[in-house]
Amino acid sequence: MTENSRVTEPLLLVAGMGSRLQPLTLDAPKCLTLVGGIPIIERLVDNLRAQGIKRLVVVIGHMERHIRKFLQRYRRDMQIDYIVNPNYRTTNNIYSLWLARHRVRGSFLLVEGDLIFDASMLDGMLQPNKMAISEIRPRMNGTMVELGARQKINLIHVGYENIDPSWYKTVNIYSLALNSWKKVEKVLNRFITENRIDEYYESVFA
Repeated sequence: MTENSRVTEPLLLVAGMGSRLQPLTLDAPKCLTLVGGIPIIERLVDNLRAQGIKRLVVVIGHMERHIRKFLQRYRRDMQIDYIVNPNYRTTNNIYSLWLARHRVRGSFLLVEGDLIFDASMLDGMLQPNKMAISEIRPRMNGTMVELGARQKINLIHVGYENIDPSWYKTVNIYSLALNSWKKVEKVLNRFITENRIDEYYESVFA
């Protein structure tokens, strides 16, 4: 696979407990929360299928049985490979990404399982080394980026309190070329070795 090839392998992270959405997530995982009467993960699978995606790797943990049951019924012709994060209660998404490292075979799309977006948004994301970002809006927090020339990312800020209005918010969709992933994996392994398992993977990207 060349670095300019279209990305065809998504990695979906849905292991978390969704505690910030309680009580909606007391009886179901966050990705099965209904928005407009449709589970979040159903929209995600539809959007990926619309892009011709045939294989999906899913990292599960909290209430994994519910997710398996839903995807078994809804996946149709899509092949789904599961990775179980047994430590989902005590780890963050950095650990789920680390568990999936051996399934990465080429350029891939990293997607958080609590996102709602139009399928057309993926049109620009299925080339390697892209990051979906948004203009900063009220109540946004988390990882921010600074852009340079030709929309290249100059800096990634994780956990900043004082946000510069010229920055942009990451929205947890990334495409990574294999050579970029190898660089990320080296730092990811170091974080895990240092037991920094409660951090976000954006710290590794930074």
